[in-house]
Amino acid sequence: MRACKTKLLTTIVLVSLIFEVGCSKLTTEYGKTGGSSAYSSINGYGTFRQAIKNAGFNDREMNRLTDRLKRNTDLVVWAPQNEKTLNSEAVAWIDSWLKQGKRTLVYISPDSGSEVEYWKSTRTMAPAEKRMEYRRRAARSQTERKQNRFTVGQPPSYEWFTITELPQPETISGVKGPWAPTDPKIRGSSMSSSPTKPLEYEVSTATSPENNTTRVLLETSNGTAYVVKITSNQWNNSQILVVSAGSLLSNFGLTQKSNQALADKIIREAAAVKNSGLQAGFLNNNGTSLVVSNANSGAPVASGMELLTVWPISLLIMHGIFLGVVICLMLLPIFGRPRKLLHVSSGNFGHHLDAIAALMKRAGGERYARTKISDYMKRIRGETNGPWVLNELPTNLAGPMHTLRPSRLSGEKAPEMNAGESQPPESQPNATESPAPPMSPEDKGEPENSQLDGKKLE
Repeated sequence: MRACKTKLLTTIVLVSLIFEVGCSKLTTEYGKTGGSSAYSSINGYGTFRQAIKNAGFNDREMNRLTDRLKRNTDLVVWAPQNEKTLNSEAVAWIDSWLKQGKRTLVYISPDSGSEVEYWKSTRTMAPAEKRMEYRRRAARSQTERKQNRFTVGQPPSYEWFTITELPQPETISGVKGPWAPTDPKIRGSSMSSSPTKPLEYEVSTATSPENNTTRVLLETSNGTAYVVKITSNQWNNSQILVVSAGSLLSNFGLTQKSNQALADKIIREAAAVKNSGLQAGFLNNNGTSLVVSNANSGAPVASGMELLTVWPISLLIMHGIFLGVVICLMLLPIFGRPRKLLHVSSGNFGHHLDAIAALMKRAGGERYARTKISDYMKRIRGETNGPWVLNELPTNLAGPMHTLRPSRLSGEKAPEMNAGESQPPESQPNATESPAPPMSPEDKGEPENSQLDGKKLE
């Protein structure tokens, strides 16, 4: 175990160097046993956990209490982060775990932390221009601690032990008990190296159950017990080690030699119960209920989100997710400028004018149209000359000068008629006969080389 102690001191020195970086990077999160804050915070238990690992223990987190942990775990470090009580199912699991035999439970009761002691101890090492800031922060932390004493509730107690609050914080002095340090250097180191955290709570020995045996390991000169050992005839050589001040085993607390000796005593006691296959678990509850899994209660039944992985719901969920992705892609907005769509209108009046002009041109009514336009220009607009005004009026204005005759459509000359003969009436086409198709300009005998403006087409 001497090698364990050497590694523990090395780890503590490294953590102490981290604390001296500066006041702006100080982390004070309380009670963490895992994660980065467990090692960076002055109130974390990362150094204590590393010391347990250096002693040969394999560590693990206990986020779920199972039968496998009950069989394979030899040491449980229970470090609550606040004053909330653990759920009764988890407490019953711990009690049944103790009855397995040769088990050690280390309970670290929460307190107000070591922030005040940190500012006081580092103030002398700070630069001269920052000492006033360190003193101000120490005073503010001291005020917050006094206020929390009246607002924060009392730490929880369980059926194995009772934690009671002291009327006034008590400074640790004149330590007595089986675990009291015998080395004079260690006895006086706590007062000379850095200020110690006053005790706020004690472990009450008057309310212990009849079957349990409570042994005080460390107490002050006033008889305040702060480290005790609890055993029971029903536990088969299992034990509970209770520390009423969590700051004694925190990262900052382990910078003192007296607290280092306490941590070494706890590790030695846990390793002496079972010397082979050492497995340590860390229970770091913050008030939330821990799930207890009991294999004897039957096959595990899926619940909550686990139902999505059970057949045939899992197959439907896969298709539903795929369909949801497709719908999201359909509804995905398209960003950018909107496109201009070309709208083709079927009611363009210009097409009507072109059709009328083509029909009149085909029927030979160009002269008639020019006459009407000339009449409009003279009567309505009062013009007397211009490209659209005809100076000489035609003799016949009743109709177009050229009419559409069958002879013109067929391209043959119409027979000449005498003055006394009359033209026979045109026969009505039979209903069964199809009308003759319209003739193209090439089939007609007249060249189409004029337009409405009176100019000749080239």
